[in-house]
Amino acid sequence: MSIILISIISFFVIKYFFFESDSEKSSFPPKSNPASEKELAEKRHINNAMQFVKQQNRNLKNKKYEEDRWKVSYGNANARDLDKLTGIEFEDFLAGLFRQQGYEVKTTAVSSDYGADLILIKNQQRIAVQAKRYIGTVGVQAVQEVLSGKAYYECNEAWVVTTGYYTPNAKELAKKSNVKLLRRSDIGQWMGN
Repeated sequence: MSIILISIISFFVIKYFFFESDSEKSSFPPKSNPASEKELAEKRHINNAMQFVKQQNRNLKNKKYEEDRWKVSYGNANARDLDKLTGIEFEDFLAGLFRQQGYEVKTTAVSSDYGADLILIKNQQRIAVQAKRYIGTVGVQAVQEVLSGKAYYECNEAWVVTTGYYTPNAKELAKKSNVKLLRRSDIGQWMGN
């Protein structure tokens, strides 16, 4: 195979150098000015760098806007105030709280979320979060849901966060399936940071 390839390449090299006229040689390969190519490469590099900086600036402005919006809504809240929130407000609250902890946060659809309300990303680890703003107990279904979300969103970990309490069955399934269960006291600690 390599002999055939070498023969083909040799044929085209011999044909180009020995049998083509000077006018045909001048069109292939095209002559270029190394100085102008270098200048063009530098301009492309500068343009790409400027585009990157502009995108980073937009990202920082958006992040700052989200943080400011969250602080206005929840900045003075304490753990007891969480019972007044709706489920969607609780998810929004947690998103801001996790951002303050250094996570990149992606929210999922309000309905048909495949078991995860939030996706947290930090240090190349993805965490599926099921948020339950309950006053009573959270059962095994929340653990099952977040396990589903972990698989669907291709996450490394799964967490359930609640203002309520976990049933013994929920605790047992979470332990066996390596799901982290977080309670009101954990939220309070994050709020204190």
